[in-house]
Amino acid sequence: RDLHSFPTRRSSDLSRGKFEEVQRDLHSFEVQEAQIHVESRNIEEKLQVEYKVDLENPPVALEASFDAEEAEKETIVLRAKIERLGLVNMVAVEEYDELSQRFKFLTEQREDLLKAKDDLQKAIHKINLTSKELFTSTFATVQENFKDIFQRLFEGGRAELILIDEGDVLESGIEIVARPPGKRLQSVSLLSGGEKALTAIALLFALFMVKPSPFCLMDEIDAPLDDVNVSRFTHLLKEFSKRTQFVMVTHNKLSMETGDVIYGVTMQESGVSKIISAKFKENSPEESPVS
Repeated sequence: RDLHSFPTRRSSDLSRGKFEEVQRDLHSFEVQEAQIHVESRNIEEKLQVEYKVDLENPPVALEASFDAEEAEKETIVLRAKIERLGLVNMVAVEEYDELSQRFKFLTEQREDLLKAKDDLQKAIHKINLTSKELFTSTFATVQENFKDIFQRLFEGGRAELILIDEGDVLESGIEIVARPPGKRLQSVSLLSGGEKALTAIALLFALFMVKPSPFCLMDEIDAPLDDVNVSRFTHLLKEFSKRTQFVMVTHNKLSMETGDVIYGVTMQESGVSKIISAKFKENSPEESPVS
C-alpha cells in the first residue's frame, strides 16, 4: 500500500504545476490582449481626431496596389506642411469678414478720391485755358496802352512788354524794354532814375485803362522827375482823375498845384503840429478830386 501511494502523489504534483503554468500563460495572454485593445482604441481615436477617419464607415476603400511606405512618406511631407502653416486661427472667418468690409470701404473711398482728383484736374485745366486766354487778351491790350502812354510821357520813343516764356504765359515773367527819345532800345533796368519812374507811371496808367481803380494812393511817385516830366505826369493825372480818385503824397510844388484839395502839417507853435487843408475849387460832377 505504501509502495503504490508514492507514484500517485508525484503525479498530482505534476498536474498542479502544469495547471499553474497554464494559468500564468493565460494571465499573460489576457494582459497582452488588454494592451492590444488599449493600443487599438488609441489608434482609432487618433484616426478620428487627426485624420477624421471612422473605421466603422471608412470613406475610402484601400486598393490592392496601396503602398504603405509611400503613403507614410507622403504623410510625413503633408504633416510638415501643416506644421509650417502654424496654429489654426479659430476666428479667421470673422476677421476675414471684417477685413473684407474694411477693404470694400477703402476701395470705395479710393475710387471717390480718384474721381475727385480727375474732376479737379479737369477744372484746373479749364481754368488754365480760360486764364491763358484772358491773360493773353489783357496783355495785348496793356501792351498797346503802354506804348501809347510811354510815347505821351516821353514825347516819343518806344516801349514794349516781352513775355520771357511764351510757352507758359501763366508762369512767365515779363520784361519791360524801353527806348526814350535819342536812346537805343534797352532793358528798363539800364534807364536812369527819372526814366524808370516815368516808365513805371506809363505802365500804371496802361493798367488803369484796362481796369480802372476807384481809388489810388501815390507816395512820392514824382520825386525822381524834373519839372518838365512832372508837368507831363500831372496832365495825364488830371485826365485819369475823371474815373479814379488819386491821393498823392508829394513835396513837388507843380504836383501840389494840380490837386483840388491839399492837406498838410504845419507847426505854428514850437513842438505843436497842426493839420491844415485847403480846397482849391469845387469838383465838377464828372471829376474825382486829386488831393
